[in-house]
Amino acid sequence: MLPVLQWAQEHGEVGGVRTSHAQLTAILRAEGVQVDYVDTGSARRAAAMLPRLRHRAMHLLHLTRLWRAMLLAPLFALLRGRTVLVLHSGSTSGQVARMPWWRRRLLVLALYAYDEIWAVNDEIGAILPEALRARVTVVTPFDSSAAPVPSAIEREPHALALATNAGLAHYNADVGVEVTRRVRERWPDATLTVLAYGNDTPEVEALRRTATSEPWLTVEFDASPAEVSAVLARVGTFLRPTSWDGDSVIVREAQAAGATVVASDTAPRPQGVVLAPLDASSLAAAVVDGGVVSDGNGLAQTTLADAVRAAGRAAGHAPGRAAGHAPGRG
Repeated sequence: MLPVLQWAQEHGEVGGVRTSHAQLTAILRAEGVQVDYVDTGSARRAAAMLPRLRHRAMHLLHLTRLWRAMLLAPLFALLRGRTVLVLHSGSTSGQVARMPWWRRRLLVLALYAYDEIWAVNDEIGAILPEALRARVTVVTPFDSSAAPVPSAIEREPHALALATNAGLAHYNADVGVEVTRRVRERWPDATLTVLAYGNDTPEVEALRRTATSEPWLTVEFDASPAEVSAVLARVGTFLRPTSWDGDSVIVREAQAAGATVVASDTAPRPQGVVLAPLDASSLAAAVVDGGVVSDGNGLAQTTLADAVRAAGRAAGHAPGRAAGHAPGRG
């Protein structure tokens, strides 16, 4: 198999993207595959990898924002080996919808720079011409084979948790707080741990202020992976009241840790997730009494490691360039 170069923020990145590519690195290295990083979070560290770019490799570009894929497309069109754009965000359709027509046209042209597109849902495929749609593989960003071993911490059935990136509005942490207030009407000992990460914003500070007057609420900021795993092993319920979402690492990790996941029905959810409308009353009822359970429809079981293996086989059996690229890159 070709050596793998992961283009991602190796240092300082937080959330599901880092968990996802870190799991992939661990799995591939255990299989004897050479894996290195081009650290997109540091120009100095990225420049140190320039000599490696002369050699053939499988290049995986991990992104959540399409404009960055457009920006890096000229470089990826010149790289030797096989190039893959890995889209981690469930906001793809929303990003495209906000683009003016000419930028959408540029996006389609830019995506020809990538031999493959791996995405957490098929939103990107739905807006692409057939020649590009054939390059899309829907993947799950979570691999249970590399997940942390569930902690031996005693589970607290009435403890809840949720995660929010910088308190951004679509994570609806405030809804989670209100859900817990309503749950406490039935379960007076219910608690909520908010796992905040990313930027320490005024929204995160507002959650901390709420916690000062609500002893059942705890806000943890930028907890380590081990600390997050311990929380997921302890709580009975993980809340996911998002306005939109992709295939979320934290949801699958919570399930792997043994927590019940209660999520808004605004997006496809993994099999076994309890679904409810996005309002505090409905979500609280689902926490206490259960509800409709997702069958996993709309999400993939193909992991990133599976996709890398398939791409490696394709690269081994197809010596020239993929259709639609200029000759001579391989």
